[in-house]
Amino acid sequence: MMDSPDGFGEDGNGVNDKIGRPRQLPADLPKSLDDRQPVRSYGGETEMYDAWQGQSQFLTTPVPAQPLAFNLSLDDPSYDEETTQRIEGSDTRLMEMLAAQAAHREDEAAAGDDDAIVADTKLPENEKKAILQKSLHMAASNGDVERVSRVLQGKAKAFIDVNGADEEGRAPIVYASCFGHEDVVLALVQAGADVDIRDRNQWTALMWAMTNRHRNIAKMLLDHGASPTVKSSLGRTAFDFPAPNSEISDFLHQNGYHIGDVGVDDDFYDSGFSQDKFEQEMEENEMRRRMMMESSMNLEVDLSSLGMDERPESPDEFEEQQDFVWDRCLNDQMFVFQESELGRILDIIITDMTPQRTPSQKPVPANILFLGARYAHYHASPDLLATLLVSAMDKINAKVENHQWDMTVLAFWISNATLLLHYLKKDAGLVEATTEFQVQLVELINEIFILIIRDAERRMDRVLDAAILAHETIPFDDLEFVGEWKIFNKKKPQTPEPMSYKPQPPNRRTQPSPRNVTSLLSSTLFVLDLYDIHSVITAQILAQLFYWIGAELFNHVLSTRTYLARTKAMQIRMNISVLEDWAKSNNRVPEHYENGSLATSGEPTWDAARKHFTPVIQLLQWLQCFSSLGEKQDVAASLEDTLSQIPKLGPQHLLYAVSHYRYEKGEKSLPKEARRHLTNLQSDMKRRAQQIRQSRNRGSTTADSEPRSSVSADQDEVSNGAGRHQEEELVSDSLLMDPAHMLQFSLPTTVDMRITYGAGYGGTNREREKKYIPTVPPEFLAKLDLNGGGSSIKAQDWDNGNDDD
Repeated sequence: MMDSPDGFGEDGNGVNDKIGRPRQLPADLPKSLDDRQPVRSYGGETEMYDAWQGQSQFLTTPVPAQPLAFNLSLDDPSYDEETTQRIEGSDTRLMEMLAAQAAHREDEAAAGDDDAIVADTKLPENEKKAILQKSLHMAASNGDVERVSRVLQGKAKAFIDVNGADEEGRAPIVYASCFGHEDVVLALVQAGADVDIRDRNQWTALMWAMTNRHRNIAKMLLDHGASPTVKSSLGRTAFDFPAPNSEISDFLHQNGYHIGDVGVDDDFYDSGFSQDKFEQEMEENEMRRRMMMESSMNLEVDLSSLGMDERPESPDEFEEQQDFVWDRCLNDQMFVFQESELGRILDIIITDMTPQRTPSQKPVPANILFLGARYAHYHASPDLLATLLVSAMDKINAKVENHQWDMTVLAFWISNATLLLHYLKKDAGLVEATTEFQVQLVELINEIFILIIRDAERRMDRVLDAAILAHETIPFDDLEFVGEWKIFNKKKPQTPEPMSYKPQPPNRRTQPSPRNVTSLLSSTLFVLDLYDIHSVITAQILAQLFYWIGAELFNHVLSTRTYLARTKAMQIRMNISVLEDWAKSNNRVPEHYENGSLATSGEPTWDAARKHFTPVIQLLQWLQCFSSLGEKQDVAASLEDTLSQIPKLGPQHLLYAVSHYRYEKGEKSLPKEARRHLTNLQSDMKRRAQQIRQSRNRGSTTADSEPRSSVSADQDEVSNGAGRHQEEELVSDSLLMDPAHMLQFSLPTTVDMRITYGAGYGGTNREREKKYIPTVPPEFLAKLDLNGGGSSIKAQDWDNGNDDD
C-alpha cells in the first residue's frame, strides 16, 4: 500500500502511518535552531467611528514590505532571448514588421511564376514548398490579393500552409492584418486561416488590426470567430489596445462588440470615473485653457484665434471620405468655378479668412486652391490655372504683409502653404504644370519662417536682459570689488539671516525671471503645434531662437563689464540652466528621413539648445575659473586643460574678458605666463588667417571660391585639438556674434511631407491620412452661397468621359 502525498494511507484515516515512512515536514517549517525565521510584526489597528455610515472602521498601521528576491544581474541565465522579446514595445514590433515588409518587396521582384514552380520537375518538393510559402507571405504583406487567391486556389495550394510562419515567425494573416489589406485577410479567412494564430511576440492578427486602427479588418476577424480574450506576452487582450471612446472603439461598439467604457458614452460620471480618466481630462483641459490665456497675453493675439471659443468636431467627421486619387482627376475631387467668381472666392479663403483651428477648417485655403487648380488644369485651360495661382499668391503676400506681427496669422499661412506645396508635388499632372508657383510657395514659406522668428525675438528682447542677466537667484549684496567704492550706500554690519527660510520681498517677486523667457517659448511652440506646422519647420524655428538667445547673451556678457565677474557668471549660468531644462522637457524630434531610413535624422530641440548655448556657457565657465589658475603649480598645463574644455572661444574672447574683468577683493588675477600664452595664440591665429586669405585671393583668379559663413554665424564644429580655431581663422577677428544671422533653412522633403501628411510608414496611421485629404467643407460652400449665389457649374455636370487621364 502506497502513502498518499499528504501522509495518509488509502483509507484516509492515518492508520498505516504507524508502519510507513516517517512523515515529511513541510518545507517552510524550521528543522533546526539554525532555520529560525524572524518574527513578522503586524501593525496595530485603530478604531474610528464613521458617523456617515453609522459604523466603525479599523485602520491598520502599514508594515514595511518584505524585500523581493530576484536577480538584477545582466548575465542572469533565466533572462533569455524570449524574455527580451516579450518586453519590447509595440513601436519596436511595428518597426520589425515594416522591415519584414520591405524585405518582402525586395524579394517579390525575384519571385517567379507559381504554376511554373509547381510544374518544374527538377525542383525537390521541399524547395517548392519553401518557395511557394514565401510567395504567399510576400503577396499577403504587400496586399496582392490576386496573387494570394491564385496561390490558395491554384495548383500551388497543395504545397503551401495557409497558417505557416516565415523566418520571422509570422503567418500571412498577421501581415495582412497589420498593414490593412482587407481583401487579403478575407481571402485567407475563407481559405481556412486560423484567426487566432500568434506571431513570435504572441500578438494575434486582431491585436495588429486594433493597434493600427484597421476597423473593418478587426470587425471581419471578430465576425469569423477571433477571440478578444487571447492575451499577449504582456497579458493584454485585443480590446486593451484601442483607447476608450476612440473611433475604432465606437465602430466596434455600434456593430455589437463592447470594448471598455464605450457602452456607457451617455453616462457622464460613469464614463469618466470608470476609467480613471475624469481628473486627467480635467487637468489637461485646464492646462490647455491656461496655455491659451498665457499665449494670448504673450503674443498679443485674440483668444478666438487660439481656439478658445471653438466647438469641437464630432469624431466621425472624416469617417466616410473615400480615398483620394492623385494620378488623375475624378469628378468629385476638384472644385469647379468660373473665372468671374474667382475674386470673390479668393477673398473668402484668403483676404477675409481668419485663422481657423478645427481640423476641417484649418486647411481650407490649401484645399480650395488645390482643388480649383485641378479643375483648371484637367478641365479648363492653362490661362485659368495661371490666373488662379497668380491672383492667390498676390493676396496671400498682401495678407502676410499686413499681419506680420500676428503669429497666429503667420502660423496659419505657413501651415497652408506647406500643405499646398505637398498637394502640388503629389498630384501627377500639377507637379509639372505649377513649377513656378511651387518656387513662389517655397519663397513664401521662407519669408513667413523669418517673420515668425523676428516676432518671437522682438517679444523676448523686451525681457531677456532682465530675466537672464540681471535676475539673481542667490543675491550677493556684500561683495566688494577692486576699484569700486561704496561710500554713500555703506551699511552697518548686520548678522546674516538664513536666506533659505526667508521669503522674497514683493518687489523682488515681480521682477522678470527666466520664467518670462520660457513662457514666451512655450507660447510660440503652442501656436506652432496649434496650426499643425510641420515638425521639420518647428524644430528649425526653435533652433533659430536658441541661436539668437545664445548670441544675445554672449554679446551682452562680453561687452558689459557688470557681468564680467565670477559671481555674476554663476548667477547667469543658473538662469541659462532653466532654458536648458525647458528645451529638454519640450524636446521635439523632426520627422526628417534620409536615404530610405526608417529612423528620423533631424536635429532634436534639445541638441539644438545645447549647441547654440555652448559659446555663452563656455564664456561663463572661463569667467568662473581663470582666476584660480594662479593657484596651480603648473600654470601652462592647467591653461591648456582649460582651453581644451572651451573650444568655442578664441584667444580674443579670453583676453578681452580678462582685461575687463571685475576682480573681487582678494581674488587673484590671471598669471602673466597664461596671459602671454593667450597673446601668442592670438598672434598665431591672425597670421594663419592672413595666409589663408592671401591663398584664397590667389586662387580666386582661377576658380570660384566656396562661400564661407561668418565666425558669429557658425561656430559649431572643431575637428581636433590642434585645429580648435579653424573657423575663426577663415574670417575676420570678430569679437561678438551676429544675432541677426539666419541659420540654413531647409523645407521638409517630399518623403517627409508624404509621411507626415499621410498614413506614415507602412500605411498604419489611416486616421491622420484622412485629416489631410483635400475636401471642400460645407461651411465654405455656405459662405460662397451667402456672398453671391455660388458657382453655376456643379461637379455632377461632368461625366467620366471628360477626364483628361
